[in-house]
Amino acid sequence: MNISGLEDEVNSPVKPDDAESPSKKKLRISNSTRKSWSLMDKRTNYEVLQEMGVSLLEPDDNEQSCELSSSSGGHHHKGTKRKRDIENVNPNTNSCSPITKRSPGPSKAKSPRVHTGKPLQQTDSETTLVEGIAFDEETPLAQCISAYVPREQRAHPSPVRTPSSPARRPAQPRGAAPRRCGADSFSVLSDEMILSVFRWLPKRTLAHCMLVCKRWYRIASDETLWQRLDLGNKAIARDALGKILDRKPVIVRLASSEIGSWCPGSTAPSRVQYLDLSMCSIQLETLDRLLENCPGLKKLSLESVNVADTTCAILGRCTNLETLNMTMAQGITAEGLRALLEGCVNLQSLNISWCNLSEAALQVLVDMLPRRLQRLNLGGARIMTDELTERLCARCPRLAELDLSDCSRLTPRALQSLVTLGRLEHAALSRCYMLSGHTLSKLSAMPSLRYLEVWGMLQAPNLSLLKANLPSIQINHFMFSAIARPTVGTRRSSVWGLRTRD
Repeated sequence: MNISGLEDEVNSPVKPDDAESPSKKKLRISNSTRKSWSLMDKRTNYEVLQEMGVSLLEPDDNEQSCELSSSSGGHHHKGTKRKRDIENVNPNTNSCSPITKRSPGPSKAKSPRVHTGKPLQQTDSETTLVEGIAFDEETPLAQCISAYVPREQRAHPSPVRTPSSPARRPAQPRGAAPRRCGADSFSVLSDEMILSVFRWLPKRTLAHCMLVCKRWYRIASDETLWQRLDLGNKAIARDALGKILDRKPVIVRLASSEIGSWCPGSTAPSRVQYLDLSMCSIQLETLDRLLENCPGLKKLSLESVNVADTTCAILGRCTNLETLNMTMAQGITAEGLRALLEGCVNLQSLNISWCNLSEAALQVLVDMLPRRLQRLNLGGARIMTDELTERLCARCPRLAELDLSDCSRLTPRALQSLVTLGRLEHAALSRCYMLSGHTLSKLSAMPSLRYLEVWGMLQAPNLSLLKANLPSIQINHFMFSAIARPTVGTRRSSVWGLRTRD
């Protein structure tokens, strides 16, 4: 064998049929009969792609030269370009290329542009967009339209949407603002719909919404959005109290708040019915003006607040007042109690404990209490006597809860007066040291009594004996009284069982 013959044998291309074994050839033939429906498969059947309306774009001139140079080196680059050349194009369009081995051939005879040998220009595209509608120029409809529509009015060509090419929205850069389409969404909604949306917002956010526009200010000022106001532990600025009442709230909590002075003008009466002013810092003049603007009060708390006779006189005008808490209030006199009790005939719960009442004020209280009163707290009235207790029980026969804690002058005679109360359910006699355990056992004659408080009175053995003598009564179950108090325990978001926050 000569050297030239060996070189010709090495350089000569090896045919695939000669190199393959019969078993591999049979396997390749069986696999070729299967139709692949994956566009990313290297062995994609051209006939299947033609049926789906997809053709392969021919490479550019530069890519052709690169492919020709690489094809001589081996077959490992074959088919790698098909992945990036498969696009959504018109199935009736064939690109002209000197290499026809890679392009599907069934469309050669049908296309009149194959024999021209000229590359396609952008203006001679087979797809034309007229008024947003894509037409194929080779169809009769497109030829009719192109005859009447000037070329200058035609839009730039765009790929035709086929069933295999879904429409895609143009991607926006990350962080870009969304595109506005149409008018404002809220401008289409009615006032009732916007109001229903605002009901889910907290008060602080609702106040910010009022600064958006006049319409939002008008809707956000609706009285139904401001029925509950919780301003506890706040510092209310000067004359801000009038703006709060202008919202027409019904439930207002101002507990432990510092309220500035307020000089109201000619304003209409407010709609406040439940007002909590417990332990707030407020001037006496401001308090009187506030109560004057709230004639429809039903429940009021003035715990630890300084009052005057004028304040009690203003409260006497609130004929709908049902619950009044004046625990540890200072400045209560006999004249003030007289003016208060003369007007508040519908009072049902009263807490006037630890107010340092004088003997004259206590007598006025006992003689003028409403007959329909159901709950009364007179704890801390150390000058309370048995005679006053008898007059109290005769004045208010409907009492269901009575607190006489720390009334150290009471004797077993006063206990006999309590037995006459047929509706009494809860009695508090804590620290009434003149009442013994044997005397307290007489309360077993009261069938309606359920709770008895005797904190700090009896030793453990005597307390156990009392519980044995009163099996149907729970003893020392509540340490603190809840009569007429707006909040009990840790519930700081409600007053008298009503929510103060939305």
